[in-house]
Amino acid sequence: MSERIVDKAEKVIRPVVEELGYVFVDLEYRKDYSGNILELTIDNEVGININDCERVSRALDIPLDENDVTDGRPYNFNVSSYGLDRNFKTDYDFNKHIGKVIDIKFYAPYEGKKLIIATLVGFDKNSITISLNDEEKTIERKLIANICAHIEF
Repeated sequence: MSERIVDKAEKVIRPVVEELGYVFVDLEYRKDYSGNILELTIDNEVGININDCERVSRALDIPLDENDVTDGRPYNFNVSSYGLDRNFKTDYDFNKHIGKVIDIKFYAPYEGKKLIIATLVGFDKNSITISLNDEEKTIERKLIANICAHIEF
């Protein structure tokens, strides 16, 4: 079985991103109306701007072409910043928000609610621990539709 495109691409991309001083957050390969998309999400301690995205994109142009990570399939390569409203997918997402307020949306009501706003205390691959009304609760991740940072308007 051949190597997955996203895994092959990560081997090329991750070292370049880290050498430039950024955090490799996520890499996604998907098809949309415009064709195949290889999308990289990066971060750093002070935030990402358009110049950072352009710098990383330019640094990866040649390595991506030389390594033919999509096995000859045409694709668009996008580099994006972390984003305030990003749904948590990786350990990086969870670690970045320990001690911060998050929104938790459930597939079905949890204790009568489809949305809980709480503070993230911890996590593992099967559950998250939150603080809600001065009480700690552990919730199985399989009950959760998505989690993101709480944005106060």
